[in-house]
Amino acid sequence: MTETMILAALFVATLIVSFGIMLYFQKRRDIARNIGAATSQHQDVDDDIDRMLGTGNEQIRYYLDVVQHDSPNSLRMRLVRAGFFTKRALINFNIIRTVVAGVTFLLTQILLSVTLPQFSTAILSFFAMAAAGVTFILTSAVLEHLGKRRSREFRKLFPDFMDLLLVCADAGLSINASIDRVTREFLLTTPDFGIQLSIINLEIRAGRPLHEALRNFSKRIGVEEANTLAVLFRQSEELGSSVSKTLRVFAREMRQMRLVRAEEKANALPVKMLFPMALFMFPVNLVIVLVPILLVILRMMLSLGPR
Repeated sequence: MTETMILAALFVATLIVSFGIMLYFQKRRDIARNIGAATSQHQDVDDDIDRMLGTGNEQIRYYLDVVQHDSPNSLRMRLVRAGFFTKRALINFNIIRTVVAGVTFLLTQILLSVTLPQFSTAILSFFAMAAAGVTFILTSAVLEHLGKRRSREFRKLFPDFMDLLLVCADAGLSINASIDRVTREFLLTTPDFGIQLSIINLEIRAGRPLHEALRNFSKRIGVEEANTLAVLFRQSEELGSSVSKTLRVFAREMRQMRLVRAEEKANALPVKMLFPMALFMFPVNLVIVLVPILLVILRMMLSLGPR
């Protein structure tokens, strides 16, 4: 009986050791496979980012061509501010607003001819052309709205950009290397803002001073804080002060300004809620107060009539 128990114990121990060895090598193989996949994916991401930061990026080349040849209020520049960096953007926008205006003209013509048949065709065509013209103008207003919405989004991202830039500068990187590192991070998380930062890198590589690149960045995204940062960098270069201290002070002011804007919106909220409350709640309260009185008066008037 003792020999049988010993043999069983040896068998179980052998199974446990064999199973443990198999699990160990399987875990090592899984770890090696995961590391290889992560390395390959990271390498692919780095290659994509290097391609986006290179001079062969068609979007950046198109933007530089627009900046050199067009005015700030031109249609191509407004398309760039709205986030359309392709050469086909201008053609597509003109096609879209022409088609929308044409469809509006036809629908208005048909609708007016059905609802107002007593008017002549010339008058109906005039009103249809007016509606098409208004639609044609509204497409430009929609483009402006898209540009302003992107500016608001970039204004929200700018304090985060300042914090990351400050961390890189405190870590010992130069300001150009810090901007390049932060650009790579934003290209992974928010590509739109990262493309705007990559344009700064290309302008700096081309020999443009940092404050001019930041000033162009401010005009491009419509954020005044970027222009203020450009002025601070220029003063820091001229006076020879520490860039890290400049960034730290400006980042602290940015956080304070964000809190001030939040408090301003919170304080303006009661005034903005006054008109909807008056529009929707006052008639209801008026009905609640007056209807019982009107019912009593109506009942009294009916009781005074002849039986």
